[in-house]
Amino acid sequence: MNKKMRNFEEKCGRAAELSHAVLREILKDNEETEYGKKNGFGRLQDLREYRRLPLTDYADYAESIERMKRGEKNVLTAYDIKYFLLTSGSSGVQKNVPLTTRALEQGWDMVYEASLAQKEGMEREMHLHTSVFRIDEEDRETLLSCAYFAHFREKDKTHCEKYVGGEKLLFTKGIGDVCYVKLWLALSEPNLYSIQSIFLYDLLLLMQYFRENWERLLRDMEARHIPEDVPLSAEVRENLLTVVTEKARLAEIRQECEKGFAGICRRLWKRLDFASGIGGNAFEAQEQLMCWFLGDVPIHYFTYTSTEALVGIAVEMENTGYVCIPDSGFLEFLPYGEDTEETKWIEDVEVGKWYELVVTNFSGLYRYRLEDVVEVVGFYGQSPVLRYLFRKNLAVNIAGEKTNQMMVAGVVTEAAERWQARLEDYSVCIDREKLPCRYCFFLEGEAEPTLPEERSAFLDKALRLHNPDYDDLRNLGEIGVPVCYFVREGAHGEWKAAQKKKGHSKPLPLAVAEGYAAFMKERILLDGTRG
Repeated sequence: MNKKMRNFEEKCGRAAELSHAVLREILKDNEETEYGKKNGFGRLQDLREYRRLPLTDYADYAESIERMKRGEKNVLTAYDIKYFLLTSGSSGVQKNVPLTTRALEQGWDMVYEASLAQKEGMEREMHLHTSVFRIDEEDRETLLSCAYFAHFREKDKTHCEKYVGGEKLLFTKGIGDVCYVKLWLALSEPNLYSIQSIFLYDLLLLMQYFRENWERLLRDMEARHIPEDVPLSAEVRENLLTVVTEKARLAEIRQECEKGFAGICRRLWKRLDFASGIGGNAFEAQEQLMCWFLGDVPIHYFTYTSTEALVGIAVEMENTGYVCIPDSGFLEFLPYGEDTEETKWIEDVEVGKWYELVVTNFSGLYRYRLEDVVEVVGFYGQSPVLRYLFRKNLAVNIAGEKTNQMMVAGVVTEAAERWQARLEDYSVCIDREKLPCRYCFFLEGEAEPTLPEERSAFLDKALRLHNPDYDDLRNLGEIGVPVCYFVREGAHGEWKAAQKKKGHSKPLPLAVAEGYAAFMKERILLDGTRG
């Protein structure tokens, strides 16, 4: 174990102490802010009195955040605001969340040094990051990932040079086809040590693009020519063309691609030590395909984070449990499914129990309900180890049954096993074309042929088992039998590309957007079984 991991382990050993210290610091530093005065931060005699303050959500801050964007100081926080983060819009509406310099300093090193420092010699190796980090310094509105990477660049510019393509191809606004650029870079580096993503889903999209476009890509790399139809700025084109790949390497890649794409990552990058990205329940059904591409390359599930809070890190390869970071903010745990608003603190939680997370951060959010539901699956020292379950407010719902992400992922995973399917993507929405309304599953990938009625019957049975409320309402005739369609290759990508232009960046299996069902129905395969 290296020094950075030992430091993290030591912190986890006194998690309760550090958690309390963080709360004291936040309350003390912000007692003269408008919010601190209103809520009596300076009058709290005992930390436990903090629980008397009301739980909050974004609506409680929206007006104050708008004032802060206009330049007002000491409204929610005394710390200097660096950015206003854009949420992914997964709940339907994009929000602006302040991010302070203090929060960046508190959290960044912990994530990227503690979680990825499990490997000795990381700083001496070459890596690929599947993202491009675009940031507008003038209006300060950006995504969390961009803010953190920009902060890291400010701290240590040499860090960017550990990624293939360097700073010029990590930070740019001139890349319209990210997959094309990132694969050009990855293929040029035979000694790639890791492939890193924000979400594992991003890595899956990259590999799927590779499978579909490898011949064109290799042809362009060999000719050192980027066709005009690839949407890249002149500067990006110039920078990418400086990345030269030897003919012997290109021949090797071609030979391996011609063999098929099972285990392609291990075959192309012999030294590849791991792939990383946020996974969890929502990615479960697609993980089989991801592992098919990776071969024996292990997955590091990186971190559990949101726009509002840095929650935990994965401290072991292939382990989806996230260890709470004791001092990145102050976490409370609201028992899920109980009629109470009395939270547990980090030292009070119990293994096997489900909780909704409540955060007080270094950026002006206090007792803020994340609406993430987690299960405590163990402890790392005193720090709880969490398994992400689902978003409390994100579910498909016809008659009050509220089928959440975890339930859907479980159903689709079972269906994939039953039909011997290798799924590239999936989604679920409500079909309201006839009564009673029903769930509509759209699957993308390959599967053994099955009759539509067989697919419907299996999904119905699985939904009944995963959601007792659904079972009750089906028996009452208030929900119809679900339907399942296989859609053409790339259908989900088309929808998500359109959503990404609107700022909705997070992969989302539960589709509630207007027009979604009609969009996907136009892409149904005639045979209904194969992608």
